[in-house]
Order: sequence, then structure tokens, then C-alpha cells
Amino acid sequence: MKKLLALALSVGALFAFEYATAKKETVNITRDYVANVYSPKQVMVATRLMGYIKSMPVEEGDVVKKGQVLFEVDPADIYSMLNQARGAVLQAKSGVLMAEMAYADALKDYERFKNLYKNGAVSKRDFEKMTLMKNIRKKQVDMAKGMLKQAEAGLARAEAQLKYAKVTSPIDGVVTMKMKKVAEMALPGYPVVILSDIHVLKAKSTVKESDIDKFKVGMPVNIYVPALKKTFPAKVSTIIPAGDNMTHSFVIKYTFENHQGLLPGMYAKAKVVVGKQEAVVVPFSALTTRAGIVGVFVNDNGVARFVPVKQVGQVGDNIAVTGLEGGEEVILYPPANLEDGQKIEEQ
Repeated sequence: MKKLLALALSVGALFAFEYATAKKETVNITRDYVANVYSPKQVMVATRLMGYIKSMPVEEGDVVKKGQVLFEVDPADIYSMLNQARGAVLQAKSGVLMAEMAYADALKDYERFKNLYKNGAVSKRDFEKMTLMKNIRKKQVDMAKGMLKQAEAGLARAEAQLKYAKVTSPIDGVVTMKMKKVAEMALPGYPVVILSDIHVLKAKSTVKESDIDKFKVGMPVNIYVPALKKTFPAKVSTIIPAGDNMTHSFVIKYTFENHQGLLPGMYAKAKVVVGKQEAVVVPFSALTTRAGIVGVFVNDNGVARFVPVKQVGQVGDNIAVTGLEGGEEVILYPPANLEDGQKIEEQ
């Protein structure tokens, strides 16, 4: 019975561990820089009216569609202008009607005097006076119609102003800032809401002057967005040559190959390759800690040896480390009770 138990334990130990060979490679050394996603195309939305903001159904961070209502200005003053304009149109129409009636009477008198003048019943002077009166009445009709056009134009302007009471989004975007609140006064030309175009997005970082030489326009970088747990390929598009005099830092801008899913204001990390280094690559599953020290267990002729390592980068699903020579057989998924010097069976 004891022999069977010992044999079972031996077989279990034989398959207790998985191994991988540590490989020596030249790996990229990357450095992370804090970045944020932004839209280079911003729209400052203002009103053409002066008035108190009646409603504002959007909040900062809301994604809006083109044509969606952003805010509404109280149109009380516009209604007053509209009523005045309508009254002016009615008055002008009445003036046109009166002028046309007066012209019709003058035209009848002219025709009658014209026949009388042909028959010698009235003098030439009286006929000329009647002709002049007809022409004056015709000019009065033209003037009345001109005044009607002006009144109708005023009404059209007032109606257009009423349309401006509801301000809609000119683009598909995201609300990045609200400059006014409900019940505050909106003034023509002064922005109330600032929108960012979500179809054109970039990222930017602020880096120290000691790191500026690590960036070149066109160099590839990876932008990692923690909120989405996703990495976006990008390139350095702009290096602003003027630094901040106080912080001695420079702004680097990145252009995405594809920014689907990103929104302006998202926090990100720009992972930039700053050099190359000889290192040993092991699977991530080989890393473990003992007494707070990061390392791997190496199979040393059937004995587990704990070797402290230092991580220098990530290569796909593997980790580049220093502290190993390369060629070692490392234990994958080492159990928590595995100790340095413990005997193991070789696979």
C-alpha cells in the first residue's frame, strides 16, 4: 500500500510543474507618459439673441447629435418685436389699399378729363392738372408697396429671431464646457456651450525637456486608455517647439490610426519606445514574489532556485527581465508554497 502511495505521489510530482525556456533577446525599452484625448476642432456655440436662458437640457460630457437642442433663450422680448412687426405689416397693407383706391379714382378722373379735353370741353391746363394727379397717385401706390415690403422684411427678421431662441448643435460632438447656466443672461456673440468634434480626435502629452530628444515626428507610439482597457496605435504628429518657461516642459501631440470608441477628455498613457536593451524574455506566468521580491523559480537539476529579476519591458504576453543569463528552465505558475531549494522532479 505504501509503495502504491509513493508511486502515485511520484507520478503527481512529475506533472506538477510546467516549464518554459528563458530566451535572451534585444527588446524595446518603453516609457509611459501621461496623455489625454482631445478634439482639435472645438465649436463655441453662442446665441444671436440677448435674453435669459430658459432651459439647457445638456450637461458637460454629454454626447450630442447635429441639430439637437443645446439651450433655449426666453423669447419674451422677441414676441413683443414680432407683434410690432405684424402690426406694421397690417398698417402697410392698409396703406397700399388706400393708395390703390385713390389711384383708381384718379385714373377714372383722368380718363374722363381726357375725353373732355379731346372734345374741347376742358382746358389743357385742367387736363394737365388731372394727369399730374394721376401720376402722383401712382407714385403713392409704389411708395405704399415699398413700405409694405419693408414691413414684411421686418416681420421675417422677427420670425427668424424667434427661431434663434432655440439653439441647436451644429455638429456631432461632446459638451466639454458650459459657460452659462439656466436663468443667466445670454449675450449675442458670447459662447454659452463649447463642443468638441468626436469625429476628429488626437492625444497630447506634456514631457520634460530632458525627454524631448526621445520624440520624432512620425514615430509610432501606443496610446493606452485605461477606461477602455485598450491600446490605440498612433504616431507623433506635432512637437511644439516652444516650451513652458515655468515648468520647462513641451507638448507632444499624437494622431490616431483609428480612434473608434474614444471620447475627448479621456485619460491615457502614451507608451513610447526610448531605446533597446539586451534582456531575457520569460512568460508573464513565471513571475512571482517572495518576501516582497519579484523573481522566478529556475529548475536547477531538479531543485527549485529562486532568482530575483527586474522587469524592463513587455514583449507581447512575455516579460523582459534582467537577472537571468538566458537558457534557464523557469517554472510556470509556481505555487505559493514553493520554496527556494525545494527538490522537484524534472519534466
